Amino acid sequence: MKILIISVPRSGSTTLIKALSSTLKLKKIDEPFNEGLWGSVKYDIIPENNVVVKSLISIVVPNRNTINFYKEYSKLFDKTIILSRHNVKELSESYAFQAWKNSKNPNTWHQKYTYSQNGDIDKWVEFMIKNKSDLEILSNELNIEIDWYEDLYCGDEEKIVNFLNKHEITVDIPEFSEYLNPKHKLRQGKKTII
Repeated sequence: MKILIISVPRSGSTTLIKALSSTLKLKKIDEPFNEGLWGSVKYDIIPENNVVVKSLISIVVPNRNTINFYKEYSKLFDKTIILSRHNVKELSESYAFQAWKNSKNPNTWHQKYTYSQNGDIDKWVEFMIKNKSDLEILSNELNIEIDWYEDLYCGDEEKIVNFLNKHEITVDIPEFSEYLNPKHKLRQGKKTII
């Protein structure tokens, strides 16, 4: 089986790739086109069997339209999951804070944190609106309905089962649901000291 996840940043895609990889016993390839992670990348690699690949719609593919690139790339997979997040404010805050935090301490993108505003998030709101728009265009062109962060990570097992059924994925539901349990969210509430 070959599964492709295409998402906006900060939408739970890293957790989803881990859940699918673990419960389906698939190799995971995380952001193969992210030059910031890997230096140089190749865009013409055919995915192997028994793999789940996650990529962000925000990548810039040299000399190609990103949406057209993903339309073609998705044809190499058995299943394509498109993941986004309704709440643009929280999406932008998460990205802005993590980008600031990561600039101070590299490799902190997937650690728990308590949000505090650091700088202006307006540029990140624009960035996320563009990402969401591109993902919606891709969703329409591929005729694949978007899955939403708010549904997958709400703790409602019925919504998780609906997601799995929609994509015709058979896994151990309690094991898969545990990955998506809201207690594992990276953003933590502010602590009150009395």
